[in-house]
Amino acid sequence: MYAHGKLLLTGEYFVLDGALALAMPTRFGQRLAIDPQPAFPFQLLWRSLTKEGEEWFNGTWTLEEGLPIMGKHTDLAVAERLQQLFLAIQKQDPRGLTKLFQADVRVRLEFDREWGLGSSSTLVSLLAQTSKTDPYQLLADTFGGSGYDIACATADGPIFYQRLGGQPHSEPALWEPAYHEQLYFVYLGQKQNSREGIRYYRELGGTQASLVDEVSELTRAFHQASTLTEAQQAAAAHEDFISQVLQMDKVQDLRFPDFPGTIKSLGAWGGDFVMVLSDWEEEQLKAYFAKKGCLAVLGFGEMRL
Repeated sequence: MYAHGKLLLTGEYFVLDGALALAMPTRFGQRLAIDPQPAFPFQLLWRSLTKEGEEWFNGTWTLEEGLPIMGKHTDLAVAERLQQLFLAIQKQDPRGLTKLFQADVRVRLEFDREWGLGSSSTLVSLLAQTSKTDPYQLLADTFGGSGYDIACATADGPIFYQRLGGQPHSEPALWEPAYHEQLYFVYLGQKQNSREGIRYYRELGGTQASLVDEVSELTRAFHQASTLTEAQQAAAAHEDFISQVLQMDKVQDLRFPDFPGTIKSLGAWGGDFVMVLSDWEEEQLKAYFAKKGCLAVLGFGEMRL
C-alpha cells in the first residue's frame, strides 16, 4: 500500500469552509507492508519506521470481541492515535480490522517526520486502503480537517479541491507552470500542528461567504499565472489577504524581509514549508536560506510527484 504526501498551495484554512484550493501530491509519501501471521489471527504487531529504516515506534494489539485492545507500546500518544484509527475503522465496518489483526505491519515514511508533508494523512489513507473503508470518514472521525490531504494521497498530480455541500470534491488541476525552475519549497524548521492552526482559525469566528469566494478567486489567479511575475503577484495578493483576515504577520516580513523574491506560506501558517518564487540561481537561493537556518530547499522538480 502507498500514499503520497501533500502540499496545500492555496486556500489555507478557508478550504475548510468551501473555498477552492490548489494542492499538490508530493513524490515523498508513506508505505505500508503487511506480513500475514495466520497462526495468530487476533494479534497485531505494528512498527513505524523513519525514511532511513530506523524504528521509532512499535506496539501490539489484540482483537477481543471485535474491538482492538492495546498491549505494549513505546509511545503512549502514538499508540492512542492508532487506537483511535482502529476504533474508527471498526465503527465503519466491523470486518475492516480482520486483515490487520493477523499480521505484522510496517509503515515507512519517505520524508522527515518533522516536514509536515502528511505523516497523518498518509497513514489514514493507508489504513483506509487496507480496511476498504472511507478515508474521508476515517479522517473526520480521527484527525479532522478539510480532506484535501486525503485527496492528494491517491492523486496522480496537482488537484483542485473543494468541499461542496460539506462533501469532498477534487479534480485534476493540470498545473505545470512554465516558471517551475524558479519555484522552490523551503522547510522552515518548525513543524506546525495543523489541529492547533484549525482551532485558531475557528476561534476567529464565522467565515463570510464573500471571503470564501475571494480565496477561490485568488486560487484561480495563481493557477492561471503564466509567468514568474504573474505568479509572484498572485501569490503576494493571496498572502496579503490571508494575513489580514487571520491577523497574522507574513512569514516574509518576519523572517526574510531582505529577500527580493516572493515567499508564500503553505497550509497552517507558522511552520512547515513555504513556497518561494525567485529568479535567483539555485545556488544563490540555497545559500541565502542556509544562512537563515533553512537547509531543506527543494525545487519544484524534486518535490512534485
